[in-house]
Amino acid sequence: MVERLVAERARVADPWTAGFAVRDLREQLAEVSGDVDRYVAVLAEHLTNAVQYQRIAEVLHTAGRRDEAIGWARRGVAANPGSPYTDRLRDLLVSMLLAADDTSGAVLVRREEFGRHPTAAEYRSLIDTAGAAGGDDPTGWALEVLRDRVDQEPVYASELVGVLVAVGREDEAWQEALRHRRWLGGPQWQTLLERRAVMHPEEVIQPYRDLVEQAILNSADKRRYRRAVALLAALRAAYQAAEEAAAFGRYLAEMRRGRAITYGWSPKPRAAPASRAVRASAARFAHPRPLPGSDVNGRRR
Repeated sequence: MVERLVAERARVADPWTAGFAVRDLREQLAEVSGDVDRYVAVLAEHLTNAVQYQRIAEVLHTAGRRDEAIGWARRGVAANPGSPYTDRLRDLLVSMLLAADDTSGAVLVRREEFGRHPTAAEYRSLIDTAGAAGGDDPTGWALEVLRDRVDQEPVYASELVGVLVAVGREDEAWQEALRHRRWLGGPQWQTLLERRAVMHPEEVIQPYRDLVEQAILNSADKRRYRRAVALLAALRAAYQAAEEAAAFGRYLAEMRRGRAITYGWSPKPRAAPASRAVRASAARFAHPRPLPGSDVNGRRR
């Protein structure tokens, strides 16, 4: 009786309002019936996204029908390659393949997705699956794929740099970052500078100077002075680590004299003065304390 009423309502329901409620009710009735085939059939009536495929695969997997579950998961992944909801379905597919001892199939799923969308996140998924499968390290292949993609679409340079850093190839990551600087976001670039400064402080001095200038001249950023102060701290540390502390003082003097930038570092002479905190920070950078074990010019004793 209930099923007949629901079916009649479904035929006359407004597809944009009541239609959804009727469909949801039908799915709930099918689920509580305990009939797996019936539940799958109802879910399969609206395969509009990866979520429906995942629900079907989970139902079948729970019922012990693993091969059918894998088949539905494969269909869902193929039908929704670019959907954000497909990631969870793909994870389910890989876990079922590993459980079925189809390790090569699980790795292949990850390889295909990395080939389609080579990102640092997909690389992590690939390397994790390859490790679980006990297969060969796919890093060399993944880097080749990424390099080829960067040649075609430079926007993927940030992903290449991310993978290189993840595998410990710091020098290559640095060189790629220099070649494709415009495609790296600010946080990623600053993280690279921080890492590079540990062993090669002299190489990050000019990049930090560029960032300071960009911050000061960014009139749309109300916090530009504070950002400049934070960058100046890193720049001063790089100068000192490179044993060029005196050059930092000259750099500050050149900023004020040559570019008409006051202690507030305003690019426009008539701009409002910087806050007391910013002026104090500038004064602190102008007369930095020497590092332990060095003289006032930053030279090591």
